[in-house]
Amino acid sequence: MRGKPSMRKAAVVFVLTIIFSAIFGLFWYQEIQYLLPTPVPENYRVVRPHEVIRFDSVLIPQQYARPKLLHFFNPDCPCSRFNLAHFRSLSEEYGKRIDFYVVVAAKKKASSAKKLIGKNVTIVIDEDQKLAVACGVYSTPQAAIIQASNQLYFRGNFNRSRYCVDKNSNFVQMALDSLIAGKRPPHFIELATQSYGCRIPRENAIVTVQ
Repeated sequence: MRGKPSMRKAAVVFVLTIIFSAIFGLFWYQEIQYLLPTPVPENYRVVRPHEVIRFDSVLIPQQYARPKLLHFFNPDCPCSRFNLAHFRSLSEEYGKRIDFYVVVAAKKKASSAKKLIGKNVTIVIDEDQKLAVACGVYSTPQAAIIQASNQLYFRGNFNRSRYCVDKNSNFVQMALDSLIAGKRPPHFIELATQSYGCRIPRENAIVTVQ
């Protein structure tokens, strides 16, 4: 008779362990992993401000001598979806002076990205990650701001807050204001450029920076 309570206790402990493991796994999937920096890929090369970015003219037309903002975006990445409202507000505020592009890593992601982003922004498909490598980007969401001279001006995060609600750390917006004012690239804290979010696959990536 003494064995039955022990078996019941063991069963309860087992069930509770499964439940708590599932809760932790869900919390990890939805929250914790995105609070940690994205692992840096092997052979990663840092691209610094003022380096010239060599574009594939098929991807990014060069007929407009205006600065560009490349928004590296993954519609399947929660972090990319978190800053949609912030990105839309930036494109509306600066769209007459800056060309905005949304860069996705696969053709199959283009249609869903278009639905989320809207019709007024050009979607660029970067299947071999030429643009990502050229700009030093390996996670989403990230922004690369490029001067009319095709020199990198800023590469980094939109905001220190994953929901882009901290006005004191609107890194991309600060960089855009600085660029429009004709100033040198601003010096931000490490959090502005350390990559967070979802990793971009780089198996077939080709470096195009010179």
